[in-house]
Amino acid sequence: MTIWSRIWPRELEVYKSNPKAIPMGGGPYPNLCSNCGGHGVMMVFVIDGGPYPTPIGKVKWLDLPENPPDPQTPSKSGWYSGKLEVAHCPVCKDGRMDTYIQQNCGLSGSDLWVSIEDFKTSGVNAEKITAKQVAASLLAMNQSPNGFVVFTGGYGVGKTHLLKAITNGFRLVRIMAKYSTMTDLLADIRERFGDEHGVHAVEDAIDDLRRAKVLCIDEIDRVNLTAWAKETIFRLLNARYEERDKLLTVMATNLDINNMPPELGYLASRFSGGVVVQVPGPDMRQAQGIKARKELLEEVLS
Repeated sequence: MTIWSRIWPRELEVYKSNPKAIPMGGGPYPNLCSNCGGHGVMMVFVIDGGPYPTPIGKVKWLDLPENPPDPQTPSKSGWYSGKLEVAHCPVCKDGRMDTYIQQNCGLSGSDLWVSIEDFKTSGVNAEKITAKQVAASLLAMNQSPNGFVVFTGGYGVGKTHLLKAITNGFRLVRIMAKYSTMTDLLADIRERFGDEHGVHAVEDAIDDLRRAKVLCIDEIDRVNLTAWAKETIFRLLNARYEERDKLLTVMATNLDINNMPPELGYLASRFSGGVVVQVPGPDMRQAQGIKARKELLEEVLS
């Protein structure tokens, strides 16, 4: 399983509506191409018989999920007969890497235009200059992002803007970068990997997220801290911390790292081992709202 959305070649798109067409997983080299796993091709196995108790004739073993979205999709692992359809990967063979990275960055619409240049540090926002400089220094790493950074500050001071700008900055230089709130990230992990397999599912998810050389996690403190969530957060952030020399993890929280909820107190040492950046100043959302209303009024009256 994977949290990454793959781009399929046109030749295989016709099988999307076929519940017996099983997409094959990618190869073992996602560093070469995250879409196909470095194989250069993508494959779909179209089932026409099975499952069989023994491998007789031209059959293929399929590990199938027990509860597929389509009830007509086979859900029992076993030996199946059928035909393997193969086509070139559209990302590494047809030059669609930009599309793939954008599709998986976690941003859409106007958020794809958020940039570090638009982060205001003049006038009443002058205190935010250090936070902007830190974000700019991260983007200056270009093809070799690394580190473990936490932006802290009150509501609306611009932390989310910085995380989205960092995601976009790396996306535009073709670095796999992903933005998500912690709540959405946990929901995605649970949906794709499930929690019935406990630690193994979490480790699979963490390994899958290593494809993101840049992972920006917003609102790390605004989570329903079930036992599963607490364990997953710890394992995810601890793994990213241990690999901070080759992966960049950027987070944001409304709380001081020393005032985290008791359930997340164990993360304080990890945060203090990285870079902690205070984002002070006024609520930027209020000013943006006033500006937007003013521009709308001027447009109506013109």
